[in-house]
Amino acid sequence: QRLGHVIYYSVKMGDLNLSLYVALPIVTIFWLAVGILGAVVPCFCWRYKHRLTVQVAIVTTAVCCYTFWLLAFLTQLNPLVGPQMSNELAAHIRRVWSVSARPEGLDEDADCFPVY
Repeated sequence: QRLGHVIYYSVKMGDLNLSLYVALPIVTIFWLAVGILGAVVPCFCWRYKHRLTVQVAIVTTAVCCYTFWLLAFLTQLNPLVGPQMSNELAAHIRRVWSVSARPEGLDEDADCFPVY
């Protein structure tokens, strides 16, 4: 019964998303380090004639990879389209989870799984 309480509130109320506070700084620091190392390390290769090309390639790769990851990450924080389910699936979930999906004190008519 406790599991149903957690399922209901995670679907209905939303949880505090700690990945925003953990993943974002870690990945940001990683790609920042790759970009800085890519700009600094080739400076010590004095005799390599394509040193500038390598620097630009590494820094551009770091910027593009971080930008792609950041856009994908931020898109998942607030999706424009929610999960889609048919009326039959919603009725089946209500029937199967009738006891476990509703926390104590919730009205029987409350819509735990709204269909949009």
